[in-house]
Amino acid sequence: MRGTAFKRHILWLSAAICWKQYFVTFFVHSCLVSDKMGDNSAKKLGWKKDWPSLFYLVLASTGFIVSIYDFWKLQNLSFQIGIMLVPAILLLIMGGTLRITSRKALLKAGFTMVGSGKLQIVENHRLLTDGVYSHIRHPLYLGEITRNIGFALLFSSLYGLAVMIIASLFLIMRIHIEEKMLTSQFGKEYEEYMKKTYKLIPYIY
Repeated sequence: MRGTAFKRHILWLSAAICWKQYFVTFFVHSCLVSDKMGDNSAKKLGWKKDWPSLFYLVLASTGFIVSIYDFWKLQNLSFQIGIMLVPAILLLIMGGTLRITSRKALLKAGFTMVGSGKLQIVENHRLLTDGVYSHIRHPLYLGEITRNIGFALLFSSLYGLAVMIIASLFLIMRIHIEEKMLTSQFGKEYEEYMKKTYKLIPYIY
């Protein structure tokens, strides 16, 4: 009984973290908080142009819910200690590290914590080309993808994994929109940066 109660605590803690991450932090602040409240953006794309992010948020949130429901109802709170556990933990650690490192770099570049989730050019915006950004152009997105996949694998949910993979495709679509905006802003500087780096995965993509 204690083991079951402990698993339920883990389950609801995971659900609370997901709710905070995807609904409160991104959806509420990005959509409902007034742009006049400390927003220093010189150029920002709205939901009409940044439409892949909306689909990503909905699908990623759904992926978390599906993973939790699968683990809770279909698997009876039974962790599958096997081949998926180690990759799941490694992906979660990798995703968390990339997200924290990327956000720290964006904060130094003039973004706010909430603003770093928006496609925007801030005042005195400088192109990030050092640290983790010297290897890949979108480490924050890679962190999102690896964290999401790691979460689904942790709960041994193939259904959740499928939804997370589909969500990742919309994040990749968002990359194309973001790079067009950055090329328009920085011109040849960004084009040269693109030649020296990879989008998401070093030496692969």
